[in-house]
Amino acid sequence: MSKLYIVATPIGNLEDISMRAVRILGEVDFVLCEDTRVTSKLLKHYEIKTKTISYHQHSGEAKVNKILELLDSGKNLALVSDAGTPGISDPGGKLVAAAIEKLGDMISIESVPGPSAVTAALSITGIPTDKFVFMGFPPHKKGRQTFIERIGDSIYPVVVYESKHRIIKFLEELERLNEEIEKHNEEAEAFNMKVVTKDKKEKKSPVTSVVVCRELSKMHETVYRGALADTIEKIKSSAGDQKGEFVIVIGK
Repeated sequence: MSKLYIVATPIGNLEDISMRAVRILGEVDFVLCEDTRVTSKLLKHYEIKTKTISYHQHSGEAKVNKILELLDSGKNLALVSDAGTPGISDPGGKLVAAAIEKLGDMISIESVPGPSAVTAALSITGIPTDKFVFMGFPPHKKGRQTFIERIGDSIYPVVVYESKHRIIKFLEELERLNEEIEKHNEEAEAFNMKVVTKDKKEKKSPVTSVVVCRELSKMHETVYRGALADTIEKIKSSAGDQKGEFVIVIGK
């Protein structure tokens, strides 16, 4: 029975990889990569000679079929993303679904767990995280306002990814969101004092804190805490602080 391994790789620091992951990457027939150039640096670092195959969000049906044919022929494959755990905000989940649908019990799909930017960020926020909502990247344009509103509707902390190009915009959207929540709650409280029926307006959970994590596990890792307005000003005032990848944890 062939195997498809879903292998978590470092989100920055190359030391953040398990011994099992290194072994698996060296033993499989091929490594499926989001970007072969990125993965080749990791493989070279650990002196792994396994050949790579490109698989990313733009890969079409022909590429998926080729991968399924390899599995069907008895090849063992490892799927990695550029960083972190495959299937989290990348097309890994689609490949797993296709493999299950086409090959079913003819293959084994195994997780090789490890780094994830979501859990890395949550672990250092100090925000209660026994329950949380992960929403990935906000849409660039269409659907963005609805995305922001869903953050406001959540009763649990929310984790969001954002790019350097839109980090300021997103944080300013959170500022406006919290102002709207505060206004809604004031109106709800005033309304509820006037009615004695069950038709009371529900209040929304306000944003209690926002922790912005930049370049987690990398040389220039930075964590911004405190008032949202202060965080926005810090990032705005430094071009260096606007570089890299961001994980935002929104406390509720």
